[in-house]
Amino acid sequence: MFKSTNGGATWSAVNTGLTNKSVWALAIDPTAPTTLYAGTYGDGVFKSTDGGATWSATGAGPTIAHALAINPTTSNMLYAGTYGGGVFKSANGGTTWSAVNTGLSNKEVWALAIDPINTNTIYVGTNGGVFKSANGGTTWSAVNTGLTNKSVHALAIDPTAPNTLYVGTYGGIFKSANGGATWSAVNTGLTNLKIRALAVDPTIPNTLYAGTYGGGVFKSANGGTTWSAVNTGLTNKSVHALAIDPTAPNTLYVGTYGGIFKSANGGANWSAVNNGLTNTTVYALAIDPTNPTTLYAGTYGGGVFKSTDGGTNWSAVNTNLTNLDVYALAIDPANPTTLYAGTDGSGVFKSTDGGATWSASSSGLTNPNVNTLAIDPNNSSTLYAGTIGGVFKSTDGGATWSAFNTGLTNLDVYALAIDSTMLYAGVLYGGAFALQHRAKISLPMIVRTP
Repeated sequence: MFKSTNGGATWSAVNTGLTNKSVWALAIDPTAPTTLYAGTYGDGVFKSTDGGATWSATGAGPTIAHALAINPTTSNMLYAGTYGGGVFKSANGGTTWSAVNTGLSNKEVWALAIDPINTNTIYVGTNGGVFKSANGGTTWSAVNTGLTNKSVHALAIDPTAPNTLYVGTYGGIFKSANGGATWSAVNTGLTNLKIRALAVDPTIPNTLYAGTYGGGVFKSANGGTTWSAVNTGLTNKSVHALAIDPTAPNTLYVGTYGGIFKSANGGANWSAVNNGLTNTTVYALAIDPTNPTTLYAGTYGGGVFKSTDGGTNWSAVNTNLTNLDVYALAIDPANPTTLYAGTDGSGVFKSTDGGATWSASSSGLTNPNVNTLAIDPNNSSTLYAGTIGGVFKSTDGGATWSAFNTGLTNLDVYALAIDSTMLYAGVLYGGAFALQHRAKISLPMIVRTP
C-alpha cells in the first residue's frame, strides 16, 4: 500500500502490519476516512484505523479478496468479492465474516458496487457476468440481458442516477439505464478492445492505428472519436506491433502471431512479408529513421531479424542474442546503427553495428522482463524501459539503469511513448500515465512508437 498526502505528487509506503503486499482492493470508510480496508491475494482483508500507518488482519473470512465495498450509510457493513468464493459480508467492521452466495454459485468476483440511494441493492461483476441483490446480499440473480461479454472486471454506478450503471469487460464497455435489466455496448467502432499496439501518423496527428489481440487493425481519422477495422488481407489478427514508415506514412507494418504484414495504402490492404523469417511470432518492430527500407523484428524465441529491402527478405541478426524472446526494439535516432532490444527475462541488449552483434546492457535493471522501450528524441543517451516491475531510466545509453516510478500506481508497464516534453506509460488494467520529463521547448512534437 502506498499513500500520498499532496494529491499524488509524491508517494510513500504504508505497510506496517500488512503481511501480504499483493493488494487487489482498497476501500475507505466515507464517514471516518482514516479507517481503511485492503483486500489481498492470499491473506484476506486487512484494516487500518490510522490512515494506513498500521494494519491488522480482520476476522476469518475470504482469503483472496479482489473487490471491497462499504455501505455508505452503515459503514461497519462491508462486502468482499473473492476468487472462487463469491461474496462475503461483515456487519461489524470486519471482525466476523459470513458468505452470502445464494444464487451466485461461488463465482470469481472482480468488482462490487452498492447503490448509494438504496444500499440494500448491490451489484457484482464476475466471470459469469453481472449479478444483483436487492436484499443486502441475501440472494442474488443474474442481470445479463444484452451483456455479450460476461468477463466483468469493473463496475460503476452513476451517483446522480443509480439505475444507470457501466461495466468494463474483456469485450469493452457496456451501459445499463434500468438497474441492470438490459445492457448495451458503448464502443463506437472499436469492436475489439484488447489493444496491443498504437501508432500515430507523423504527418496527420489525428490519424491513428490500433493493433488488437484477435481483432486485427483499427484506424481512426478523428483522433480516436470513431474507429473502423482495416484488415483486408490480414490473415492473422493477433497484432503485437505496429510501425509506420516516417517518410511515407501510408506504408505500415504489423507484427502478428503469423508473421509480418505490410500495407502501402494506409491499411486498406495488407500482404504478408515473411521470406526468411523463420520465427513468425513477432512482438516488436522498428524502422531505421534515416533509411526506412531497413527494419528490425523482435520475435518470440527467435531473437531479432533484419530486412534491408522493406520487409521483402529477412535474416537473423542474433550474435549473443540467440533464441531470446524479444518484446521491444528501439533505434537511436541520432545514430541508427545503435539499437536496443528488450527481452523477457534477460533484460536489455544493445547493438552498435546495426544488429550484427549484441551485448547485455542491464546494470541496475532490477526487473529483467522488458515489455517496451523509448528513447528521448532530444537526447538519445536517455532511454526508458517499461517492465513488469515499473519504468527504468538510463542516461548513459543503457550502461546503467534506475527505477523511475513516482506516481505510477501500477507497475506492469506494457507501453511507452515519448515526445519532446512528455513521457507516457500504458499499464496492465490501469490505463495511461503521463510525466513531464523535460521543460517545454519550441520544437514540433515528435511521437515515436517503440
